Amino acid sequence: MSKVLGTFKNMFLDLIAMGKGFVYGFVMVGLCIAICGALIYGFQFLKNLIY
Repeated sequence: MSKVLGTFKNMFLDLIAMGKGFVYGFVMVGLCIAICGALIYGFQFLKNLIY
């Protein structure tokens, strides 16, 4: 019985870790898109000021 409870506990902890990794991945991709967008916007803005 102890082995079964240990297995379920490990499965639950693995699911929590998978969820955290999924959210972390979305946050990192979102930050990458935001930073790339800001760089493109800044480059276009400076190009528009110069010409």
